[in-house]
Amino acid sequence: MSQKGFTYHWLIVIACFLLTAVSIGITVNCFAVFTVELKNIVAAELAKDVSLSPEDLKIAESNIPFRVQLIFTIAGLAYLIGSALIGKVIAKFSMHRAMMVYAIIMAAGLYLWSHCGATLEMYYIVAPLVGFGASGIALIPCGVLINNWFEENKGLATGLAFTGSVAGGMILTLLTQYVLDTYNIETAYLTLAIICAVVAIPTTIFIAREHPKDKGLMPYGAKEQTVKADQIALKGITLKTYIKTSSFWLLAISVFIISFINVGLQNNLNFYMTDIGHSAKIAAYILAVYFMVNMLGKLILGFIYDKKGIGFGTIYIVVAWLATASLLLYSGIYSGKLDGDPDTAMGIAFACGAVFGLVGSMTTVTPPYVTARIVGLKDYATILGILNLFYGIGLVVGPLIPAKIFNKTGSYTNAWILFGTLAVILGITTILSAKKGKGFSELA
Repeated sequence: MSQKGFTYHWLIVIACFLLTAVSIGITVNCFAVFTVELKNIVAAELAKDVSLSPEDLKIAESNIPFRVQLIFTIAGLAYLIGSALIGKVIAKFSMHRAMMVYAIIMAAGLYLWSHCGATLEMYYIVAPLVGFGASGIALIPCGVLINNWFEENKGLATGLAFTGSVAGGMILTLLTQYVLDTYNIETAYLTLAIICAVVAIPTTIFIAREHPKDKGLMPYGAKEQTVKADQIALKGITLKTYIKTSSFWLLAISVFIISFINVGLQNNLNFYMTDIGHSAKIAAYILAVYFMVNMLGKLILGFIYDKKGIGFGTIYIVVAWLATASLLLYSGIYSGKLDGDPDTAMGIAFACGAVFGLVGSMTTVTPPYVTARIVGLKDYATILGILNLFYGIGLVVGPLIPAKIFNKTGSYTNAWILFGTLAVILGITTILSAKKGKGFSELA
């Protein structure tokens, strides 16, 4: 049973690349583009309301950003609920059929958003469809596929698969901005709905298969066995047992910190760069550098995991995050509102974006990879689904903390110090979780 060359295993990686591109790429990376447009649309509608006094209008306008962000929050909460259920859904139904239904739900949600106009309440009502649908074709199901299909090169396969989230985000963000500039928000959401349907539905139907045995194959790199593929018993620890261990709770802390610090910085990076004196255009370029390096960073992190293991990979992550926090602080100190050398200040800022791109790769690579190595195959989807609840909490709360710190102190300095400290804690909890969970993946 040869596995050399291009096998179906790598087709699974391509499928995951496409699915993360249209799920995470749309729901997370494209959202920032729509926030500005929604803010402007709602502000224009409020200006037409003659019943509002100038003071009431000013208060209503100041509340628009929070109201717009609620769309992402509601979708995020639905994503959490969907993530918690996905393991049981996959266990009850065939995986590719379940994923197909989730893809249809997400595409339908995006289509309905194209009919919401300037009524934010309608976006709130539809948001659960988008978030819930994305949960069935994003981090957890793709993590399950890679974990099931790969024994060797699991880190590389994970890195390649989740590069789709960044590549999709970059391409779809540019496309969305073009459609918004050329047409309107309705057309932009309709375009994304069509892309989601055309890419995700056929991929789930024709390519995604839960286990190699569904294609008469063994996991990539698995040793030849005399038993038939459908007779192979899955090894690993069950959720019922694992949730009672310290390894689970240490890993839960790690997963929370991963999303908290990375999404927290990503969503506030442009605000910080403009606050220390860079133009909005330069801030956008810095974010673009982050996305480009992030694609490479996922491959590098996957390679490190494969060759050096969880411990070395975790140390790499912590060092890179401390370097990012240091560059953030130094960038703010040196620039002094750009009173110093503007070129040097800009170089430091771009270096910050690049280093952050390397470490930001852990948001989609680390949780599924580390979880798989600790818990094994038996109950992987269900365990990752529960851990994803902690990831989602960090995702929702993380961006708010730096903004709140800035509101209280007038600076992001304390936020970056906090994030650097949490990165160290992340390193400790991850390594301890792997140590205390040693042998769990081989349980019969």
